[in-house]
Amino acid sequence: MDSKKIIIATGGTGGHIFPARVLAKKLANKGYDIKIIADKNYQKYSFVADNFSYNIISVSQIKKTFKYLLLAGIKISFGVLKSFFILLFFRPQFIIAFGGYATFPVLCATILLRKKIILHEQNAHLGKINRIFAKFADKIFVTYKNTEGIKSEFIEKTFVVGNPVRENIAKLAKVKYQLPIEEKFRDSNKNMGYDLLLKSDFNPSKREIKSFFNILIIGGSGGAKIFSDILPKAIFNLRSDIKQDLLITQQCKTDLVESTIKQYKLFKTNAIIGNFFDDMDEKIKNAHLIISRAGSSAISEFNIARKPLILIPFANSADNHQLKNAKEIEKKGGAMVIEEKDLTINRISSLITELIDNSKMLLEMSEKSYRAASKNAAEKMLKKVFN
Repeated sequence: MDSKKIIIATGGTGGHIFPARVLAKKLANKGYDIKIIADKNYQKYSFVADNFSYNIISVSQIKKTFKYLLLAGIKISFGVLKSFFILLFFRPQFIIAFGGYATFPVLCATILLRKKIILHEQNAHLGKINRIFAKFADKIFVTYKNTEGIKSEFIEKTFVVGNPVRENIAKLAKVKYQLPIEEKFRDSNKNMGYDLLLKSDFNPSKREIKSFFNILIIGGSGGAKIFSDILPKAIFNLRSDIKQDLLITQQCKTDLVESTIKQYKLFKTNAIIGNFFDDMDEKIKNAHLIISRAGSSAISEFNIARKPLILIPFANSADNHQLKNAKEIEKKGGAMVIEEKDLTINRISSLITELIDNSKMLLEMSEKSYRAASKNAAEKMLKKVFN
């Protein structure tokens, strides 16, 4: 065993992968030999600049039909076997796992080889895989103080550290939240990139207006079809004096980009639409209000950037963890929460109007959002990992 070697297990979605990469980079910068073990989704989020290697293993979610159970069993078995040999030859000091089904094969192999396990839970409810392996873990790191699902016998080895945030977004903590200011002229012919629809497409001119009030809409890795169905109509439902100075930036599923564009174009709304933004730090920085699902990693990024939030949790998230995440931020005053069952055109347009009409409320929510942020979570993890 090499005390400078560490394996990090992650995968599934960006919500699990982003914080894992943040910690991996911190450890690599301190001279540790880091290896990531993950499913194929990791390749969407890995970069050449990362100072560590990774291995892709076979994983599977469990579906309760014979066909899927059999297929899942085969995939997981191959994943466990590959993980076993990776651990056997790499000989890490310990394994840090970031939850989700993609970590299951690695953790099984870890137990077989009697290696030390450290778990991290991003959400306000301990996930199924982390619950299974909690009794084998040396330490459990959580994002929220009141994380549900942790048995009393695990309390002594559970530590609140927060959720590691990508460095380029963590830097936004230094940027003061500011509402749009008056400016003399806007060149409405300026090309702003992406799938951009400006009113200038319909009525080109230079006119004296306020800066855009930027609303960033993030559907998460699933794209949130309901966002594409309801939010363009909710924006159209706003008062004319609000709509004319709005710029909507919306991330949605690839197969919904075209239909979402058509809606905003029909409604003559300023909009940037895409299935993925590689400059998310800039998108977050420029936002005056964010409407989003309630994945913990996304919330952590928005909080550190001081953004007021409208959170619409995914109704079918495991253990309803997205609603629990959202409620944690709502209790602290940094977000307003609308459950999917209550999401209507009138409800969301009324809430947007209430916030845009109340600058004081937005400024207060910005401050409270930042107070709820996971600050220096990776550094806190590092201290506890080796303590």
